[in-house]
Amino acid sequence: MSNIPPHKASEADKDRVFAPCRARCPVHIDVPGYLSAVAEGRFTDALEIVMQRNPLPSVCGRVCLRPCEEGCRRCNLDEPVAIAALKRAAADHGAYPLPRPMGTRPERVAIIGSGPTGLTAAHDLAQLGMKVTLFEEKPKLGGMLRYGIPNYRLPDDALDRDIGHIVSLGVETITGVRVGRDLNLDELAQTFDAVLIAAGLQGSRSVPIDGAHLPQVMTALDFLERSASGEKLDLGERVVVVGGGNVAMDVARTAIRQHAQSVDVICLESRDEMPASEHEIEDATLEGANVHCSWGPHAVIGDENVCALDTVRCTSIFDSEKRFAPEFDESELRRFEADTIILAIGQSADVGDLGINLTHRGSPIVDPVTLRTSHEGIYAAGDVVTGPTRIIDAIAHGHRAAAAIFGALVDDWSLLRELDLENTVLGEIPPHMSEMLETRRRIQMETVPFYEAIKNWGEIEEGYTEYEAAREAQRCLGCTTGARLAQEKCASCLSCMRVCPHGAPGVHVGGYMYFDMEACHACGTCASACPGSAISIEGCSPDEMVLRVQRALASPTIDQTIAFVCGHTRNALETLDPNARIVTVSCLLRVDESTVLQAFRSGAGRVAFSECDTGTCRFPHALKLVAQRERSIVSALTQIGMGDSFRIVGPASDEEAPS
Repeated sequence: MSNIPPHKASEADKDRVFAPCRARCPVHIDVPGYLSAVAEGRFTDALEIVMQRNPLPSVCGRVCLRPCEEGCRRCNLDEPVAIAALKRAAADHGAYPLPRPMGTRPERVAIIGSGPTGLTAAHDLAQLGMKVTLFEEKPKLGGMLRYGIPNYRLPDDALDRDIGHIVSLGVETITGVRVGRDLNLDELAQTFDAVLIAAGLQGSRSVPIDGAHLPQVMTALDFLERSASGEKLDLGERVVVVGGGNVAMDVARTAIRQHAQSVDVICLESRDEMPASEHEIEDATLEGANVHCSWGPHAVIGDENVCALDTVRCTSIFDSEKRFAPEFDESELRRFEADTIILAIGQSADVGDLGINLTHRGSPIVDPVTLRTSHEGIYAAGDVVTGPTRIIDAIAHGHRAAAAIFGALVDDWSLLRELDLENTVLGEIPPHMSEMLETRRRIQMETVPFYEAIKNWGEIEEGYTEYEAAREAQRCLGCTTGARLAQEKCASCLSCMRVCPHGAPGVHVGGYMYFDMEACHACGTCASACPGSAISIEGCSPDEMVLRVQRALASPTIDQTIAFVCGHTRNALETLDPNARIVTVSCLLRVDESTVLQAFRSGAGRVAFSECDTGTCRFPHALKLVAQRERSIVSALTQIGMGDSFRIVGPASDEEAPS
């Protein structure tokens, strides 16, 4: 079905090297880039980097299953960086882009479903200039993000921030409409240039056992949706949840907030086999749910009302070929008393009769590359095609759908080809480097105590403060964001080799310098020592530093102080000059004489350096070089009669540090 011209990888494509965290992310967010921005307190810049690949930062910062953290190179040292929580910090403390309708092209695209796939596709297509109309069956946008994830994990206001930005791109929204019931798919296909089905999995699976028809037997999605809509449900005192995944844990915790006195969770899997995330199981248990492993539902006991669930011992889940084929020991039975039983054993597609070819499971059949269905101009993506996946995978499918639709409508397949490019992944930390790195424990996010959390629907995780986020982001090793060498400027003086503590610079046969990306820590020591300015640090070029200075001094006042702050140290500066304009940097080595002079040219009356606390310095090996840089700046300014305009401030006192 796909007919895309072949693509020959360019040299630039071949040079793409991703940090393991970025490679593990299905949408390949520039994780080191936004962590560097957070480490410097530039939350709006960090948010902009995230949103280049993920239009739902508030959502994923809270409920993503964090595959990126599994690839973090700090795992071999202590703990992975809190990548997802820092994405949330960028969204919590940064400013979303201003509303800016984008539509300039004539093509019109209809998207059915406003879950993560539909929202992502709408975002991408709107940014590409197309006119997008989003259809949603529920009263509000968000799909299962709103109606399937409880508010204590994903508050509506956080979801609404992400959706609000997407809608601000000029996306038209129509809610309370179901395609196939209120609208005909063929009519949509005739009205729009393309239609994307991104309806998710709206159906819940039941179990073929006696008594499953009783009114007190509910399905997970129905229960969660009614709870999310504010309905107070009469569950009785005893609730039994059937299922071992994350949805089952959400159901159990929601039942507790619906005032169930006891909640039992039964699942076929053993404790080690449960598909739910470990922290989800622990949180549910902490809040009062009782998890019973290796039991399967056998029969619902009751006449008109449920009174119990009979279960049978499950001895195995999979056969020798790892296929789902549970086996039971019929001689071992157990009865769980219940007033309500909630089934959380999976979801199914519910697209109805739309006139397209479906699988035996009721999902649209699509081309795996272009996602086009059997009907010309109609596409399908997300869980409705793939089955249950992580939110970040659904976002990735939304990107693919948008790229495929754009390619088909304008005959430009570059976006789709880019999604399928293979990337080189950075290796593990070299042993000689890991021995030199300081271990630093992950900063734990404050949470509401469980005994308070179960009383309401308020968010449990309180998020990082700006200071906590910056300190946690400074644990990032800066993989792939380190030194870049301009060979034409390099004199092979070996200054970089003498100052680098990690052995990143080396010499090729023939005398050419190179940098080992696996060893580079992105500290910038080499760049500060290079006499020919042949070395720069990714994301921190002289031009970028000038832009940051000019942004800080956008409206300079007379005698305005601009302060370059190391890490996130501000206390001393606030005493020196409470109105100082702040430029936060990972290390003061990022600031040289030309940067300071540019600050004066841009309108600053004074310039100050606020040094880091040596006890928590991210790059302690650079402290001597920072002192040398400060002396050099003072000397240069003194020669032109501006020595008094430069101050060096220590982090823990109001005193001016000696220069």
